[in-house]
Amino acid sequence: MRRYVACGVVGLGLILAAGGESVAQDTSQEDATIDTIRQLGQIPASDQRRIADWIQAQMDLLAKTPPAERSAAAIKFRSRFREQSSNPGNSAAFKQQFPAQTAAIAVTQFGNSSLDALVSRALGRVLLDMAGPETLPALLAGLKSKDEATRYLCAGGIASQRTAIAADKERVDQTVRAVREAGLAETSPIVLSRLYVALSVPANQAAVFDTFMAIFENRLKHRRGPAVIADGAEIDAFEFFRTPAVLNALSPQQKEQLVRSAAVFLRMDARRYDTPGLTFDEIDKLERMMDAVEEILTTIVGPNKGGNIRDLLAGSGYERRGDVPPQAALWIGNAESNQQGVLNAAPWNVPVGAP
Repeated sequence: MRRYVACGVVGLGLILAAGGESVAQDTSQEDATIDTIRQLGQIPASDQRRIADWIQAQMDLLAKTPPAERSAAAIKFRSRFREQSSNPGNSAAFKQQFPAQTAAIAVTQFGNSSLDALVSRALGRVLLDMAGPETLPALLAGLKSKDEATRYLCAGGIASQRTAIAADKERVDQTVRAVREAGLAETSPIVLSRLYVALSVPANQAAVFDTFMAIFENRLKHRRGPAVIADGAEIDAFEFFRTPAVLNALSPQQKEQLVRSAAVFLRMDARRYDTPGLTFDEIDKLERMMDAVEEILTTIVGPNKGGNIRDLLAGSGYERRGDVPPQAALWIGNAESNQQGVLNAAPWNVPVGAP
């Protein structure tokens, strides 16, 4: 399956701009101070404060940059942090303290409602670059940012660390609590998609299942209704659940719960798909979503028990969009015609039509 490529996030251009070529740096007094610390085997509190002062100075400089120079300044900001992180003279102690001090400042700054959006995004990009466990508290704090692009970056940073997080129960609990809170509050589908990825650890499904279900139910409350536009947020979530190791690890009760949620998503997506004039992007999202959901249902319920939307999509696809709802009805039933679907029976007990 192709991975979901997000477009249209406010400020994404700025994020991408920050991924450009490094801008040449001039050695400053602040850098000279860092040079006296980076090789230390142990870094005392006084030198930790000097590292924090250097970080704060970069943020202040970026915040004060004139509008015409801000994009270049954001690139320079990221470059300076990269140079410090990758310096071959860094001791093990500095490699730990530099991201730790960056994260400590970021936790405070992300909680500041007046934080400049550019600084917020640049700081999120730097944390994502650092990718170490020291940054996790800041990434979790960034999920509460008022800036959508910052939340997207921080969710991506958590997702990049999910395997390491899964090996530490305390970090798992901390992350799941924060992602659950963020997911229930999130209104941006692109950010929500990254939050789903952050939860997607096959070996850790027991810890994250209830959070997935809570976010699903919250989403369904907002999406129920005729022909609601498909935003694709759940694609990554259902890609996770179609993984055999994940499905096999679910209890019978969890499978029933997953089936009931999946049935409603299937109903909405099948109905939306049978709409003329959809954009290519929305058609792609709907097809990917229905493909994943039907595979999950087939794996749990059994082959040849319900509809066969996937073959229809693989064949004529959108040209035969009118045939998709009847195939979905073989799974969920049709309340208007009182048709029963396979999921309307026990143990699934999905209401006819999956309202």
